[in-house]
Amino acid sequence: MGQERGGSEAAAVYRVAEAEIGESLREQVQALLQACFPGYPSRSYFKLPPHFRYLAAKNGALAAQMGVELRVIRVGGSVVRTFGIVDLCVTTSERSCGLAGRMLAEVTGFARACKMDFVILFADDDRLYTRNGWARAGNPCSWLKIHDHTTLGLATAVDTGALMVKVIGQRAWPEGEVDLLGHLFLWSGLGHGGQDVVSHGRRGGQLRGIGWPR
Repeated sequence: MGQERGGSEAAAVYRVAEAEIGESLREQVQALLQACFPGYPSRSYFKLPPHFRYLAAKNGALAAQMGVELRVIRVGGSVVRTFGIVDLCVTTSERSCGLAGRMLAEVTGFARACKMDFVILFADDDRLYTRNGWARAGNPCSWLKIHDHTTLGLATAVDTGALMVKVIGQRAWPEGEVDLLGHLFLWSGLGHGGQDVVSHGRRGGQLRGIGWPR
């Protein structure tokens, strides 16, 4: 564990499976999410739990977190393996210290080791993500609409204006409609002023036009 500027201890970033998170840590994750995202539900996930998370701890406290979902999706006529990023957020006192970038680098390295094709997310403010290798994709998207653990139907061929893709393997991102084969990856990173603040809020900007619930 290194030292930050000024001699303070750097945060430790680690990956943990969702099923292995105990009650105390789950409560800390929920508190961080609710502090970063006004209106976040009273649980540690927005629609469904992610498959695993990256957590950053500093001085015994949770400083940042990022959920990741393993998802096979269809893009045009191609079926691709992806990680989907959700709920990336950093506590106020640790913002602009590079934590979000560190977690994005961690998931990129893990995606390569797992031979994923792409890492995808939905973001209104793209500055953090373009700096870390993501690019906008204009594909229309379809997904399963879920609200409060209830399936409400399908959203089809929607231009979200927020899809971002990072190429991991050798294949290029395909053209055509994206079928997420599940719910939309939400709360994935609305930055404030483009810094690694990061609050992936979804009630403003482009995604506001999609229509709730998603």
